[in-house]
Amino acid sequence: MVAAVDHHGLAMCMGMKDDTQALNSLAVHEVGNLLGIKLPTKGMARCPFPSHDDDTPSFEIKKQVNRWRCYGCDKHGGAIDLVMAYQGTSFLEAKKWLAAKVGMEGSRWATMPSTPNQQCRTSLIRPRQFIDTAETPPDHTLYGELIARAPLLKSGADYLLGRSLSPEIIARFAIGQMPTTSVIGELIHRFGYGRVEACGLLSKRSTPDSYWPVFPQGALLFPYFEVGMIVYIQARTIIDDEKGSRWRNLNNRRRRLYNSDVLINPTVRRVAICEGAIDVLSATQMGCEAFGLIGISAKLSDAEIILLRGKQVDILLDWDQPGEMRASSLRKELVRFGVAATRKSAPRDGSNDVNDFLRQGNTKI
Repeated sequence: MVAAVDHHGLAMCMGMKDDTQALNSLAVHEVGNLLGIKLPTKGMARCPFPSHDDDTPSFEIKKQVNRWRCYGCDKHGGAIDLVMAYQGTSFLEAKKWLAAKVGMEGSRWATMPSTPNQQCRTSLIRPRQFIDTAETPPDHTLYGELIARAPLLKSGADYLLGRSLSPEIIARFAIGQMPTTSVIGELIHRFGYGRVEACGLLSKRSTPDSYWPVFPQGALLFPYFEVGMIVYIQARTIIDDEKGSRWRNLNNRRRRLYNSDVLINPTVRRVAICEGAIDVLSATQMGCEAFGLIGISAKLSDAEIILLRGKQVDILLDWDQPGEMRASSLRKELVRFGVAATRKSAPRDGSNDVNDFLRQGNTKI
């Protein structure tokens, strides 16, 4: 049964005792994105306020303390103050507006389709919404159409089963497989070249008359869901002699978290941070809900870290030198927002990553 989440339930889900402090922890430039203004992460810029015609840069962002000041109009403050000054509203109105934008308000809920880790009512605000402004919104319809035309084939199923992943996990995460590349032509015929190109499904050298898909035929397709909708697709080649990287990403589209819906699912109390999709599937199969970074250097946004409050967080990055170094820096990033995380020690069996651990016959992690 789908369980409704009220305003107090969301507050518990996010683990916020002081929502004012949480909102003011949002980076100034990211709040600027929410307001529709472009600000640097630090340093000087022209004042963005409508009442100030700033000929020379007089607006400074102090990244270390996450504050801003305009030396021309003598205004200053943090995230909420920026909303107040830009919109000309009261503190409470600015706070309410900003809370709604990052998913801390309980006023906007909708029942979403049953998808991986998304079987509860949850906010329509996605964890990374405030940094989506630099690109066109994800084309849920077109991505969904591609996945619908890309059922998992025997070769793909054999590969995943060979990684000790169960049929139930494979089905739950809706993994597909790239059919013949003619499917891209079918999508262009239906949706138009410009729309397919904007989705990142075409290579940089493609033109309306001659185009190449970014995903090779036979590659596994991993859909990325956010609140029940596909917002990104990543591919993994399974042919040994395939040229190029084994993992393929969309062209000119911002990389996202894999399985990020666990962040906003109030029933998930323990969550692991993994490196890549295969390890997310492996951790989930061993009883720990997880989300994955695309690449060891990937960062979590402020809002995503805030959503981890109140959860037990395990860091399950690869047990190698880069993984250990990133785990150490990640713990420091989390602690800034009051999120305590445990770095799981390397297994004694010599496993290098979570999937290796699963393939050793382990059933719990």
